[in-house]
Amino acid sequence: MKAAVYKGTEQIDIEEIAKPEIQPGTVLLKIKACAICGGDLRTFRHGHAAIKPPIVLGHEIAGEIIEVADDVTTFKVGERVIVAPAIGCTACSYCLSGWQNMCYSRKTIAHHYNGGFAEYMLVPAGAVRAGNINRIPDDVTYLEASLAEPLACVLNGQEVMNIGLGDTVAVIGAGPIGCMHAEVARARGAGKVFLINRSGKRLAAAKKFGFDEYIDLSKTDGLKTVMDLTGGLGANVVIVTAGSAEAQQMGIAMASKMGKVCLFAGLPKDKPTIQLDANHLHYRQIAVYGTFSSAPRHNALALEMIRSGKVSAKNLLTHLVSLEEIRKGMDFIDDRSGLRVAVSPCIDELQEEIAKFSALKVQK
Repeated sequence: MKAAVYKGTEQIDIEEIAKPEIQPGTVLLKIKACAICGGDLRTFRHGHAAIKPPIVLGHEIAGEIIEVADDVTTFKVGERVIVAPAIGCTACSYCLSGWQNMCYSRKTIAHHYNGGFAEYMLVPAGAVRAGNINRIPDDVTYLEASLAEPLACVLNGQEVMNIGLGDTVAVIGAGPIGCMHAEVARARGAGKVFLINRSGKRLAAAKKFGFDEYIDLSKTDGLKTVMDLTGGLGANVVIVTAGSAEAQQMGIAMASKMGKVCLFAGLPKDKPTIQLDANHLHYRQIAVYGTFSSAPRHNALALEMIRSGKVSAKNLLTHLVSLEEIRKGMDFIDDRSGLRVAVSPCIDELQEEIAKFSALKVQK
């Protein structure tokens, strides 16, 4: 089969490799679409301590089941599915309580197993057993479904934040994750949603979502603007999707009394600290949360959010590239040409789906 093989920093080659063979407990997928995560881009550009090349990256997977092991009775050939990449052990306290993403024995597709930047992918037995496969609803396309995994991570963060009716929500970072957070916050009943970013290009791309305020940090003081917009109270909920210490510090500073702050993005490993005024947290009773990855139940809910239109996959997915053009897809993300970019090894099979996306840019 054809695959994009990651061989190390700045090295990814399109090669013919062995097509996976079905093993006990596994399911074989024909990949229809696999979106590019910011983590894929960071691994490509800078490497990843937990990823040992050569390996096939890609964990935002949507595909068709083409073969099922004899001992798998829960799925059948022809079903359209997504796969949650974080595979829990199923036995620890985190797995048993529905937080498989926190499992200490967690294995991850595209870290420990080959991922979805290929024509075919074998879903490991552990993933099948742990419930990581979710069926795609009939009225959701493969392209839309490829956004379910990042949306699942967003829903994990939203679950912890528990946004309430009428809350003012400030989202720092106008990339696809920030836009998803803002959309979900609105769906949960937020009264006002502010989107904050230092790239005017990204903010302009996000205008189609119709959030209440778009704050351009290259032109204005973000903290002052949020305080002015809220009568000096601050935002009830702040979600920081930018991997920046400055953004995290600003997010904490703009939270209202009894506000909640979600540090959704991590920081570089060589600079993982921020300056924190503990008295600011203490006297204003501000809660700060970190969130990471998602559980299979979040992936199932993400599909429903896409199906219902509460999250607009058509607005989020702006580029589609062939497997051969995966480097071009990485470049689109790097230069912030759009929002989410997906890779497909079979673009010609998706023409009907592509036609439903009025502004999707396709690169074969």
